[in-house]
Amino acid sequence: MVAVIEGKEEAGGARYLEFKVYRSETDPSRILGSWRFVHGESTLVDQSKLDSPAQTEFRHVLDCADQHGISFVWVNDPDELFPPWERR
Repeated sequence: MVAVIEGKEEAGGARYLEFKVYRSETDPSRILGSWRFVHGESTLVDQSKLDSPAQTEFRHVLDCADQHGISFVWVNDPDELFPPWERR
């Protein structure tokens, strides 16, 4: 089970994936999400697609974390563009 956290410090010393939320530069009404999972120093395991909606990428990051035994996904959303009730 993957826990969604609002601050990276909530993970303690455990591994986590960072999910960044931001507005599209070309369409400010569109909310996007990005993330990447790198193993070791340089091996890219998986990552978000460019210009992908936050809801779509949120499901993907949770699946990736679960598949790789990562306990936490940190939602880095300082502007509160993707509130918890939309993360279903």
